[in-house]
Amino acid sequence: MRCTACGAELILTNVVPDNTMGVRGFEHHSFICSACHVTEHRVLFMRHGREHDAEIIPKHLAPRISSISTVHEERAAPGLFGRVVAKILGK
Repeated sequence: MRCTACGAELILTNVVPDNTMGVRGFEHHSFICSACHVTEHRVLFMRHGREHDAEIIPKHLAPRISSISTVHEERAAPGLFGRVVAKILGK
């Protein structure tokens, strides 16, 4: 963001969530100008929220995540031994 007084880059100094709104995601941001040191305050809306806003899913409701190696091994081409065993079993 740019300073409204001189156009230089603003440095974020403080973030406070706004709990007065009926919708989550609004925050009060305080900035200081890197050139003229003017302090600016802006209210911003964070579309996707913050990490602490995420809802925690109970373990018994969360979908099971398989490891990458298991999925990779299932799709990988079998080696010589695997091909021999598959041929014997008629697969």
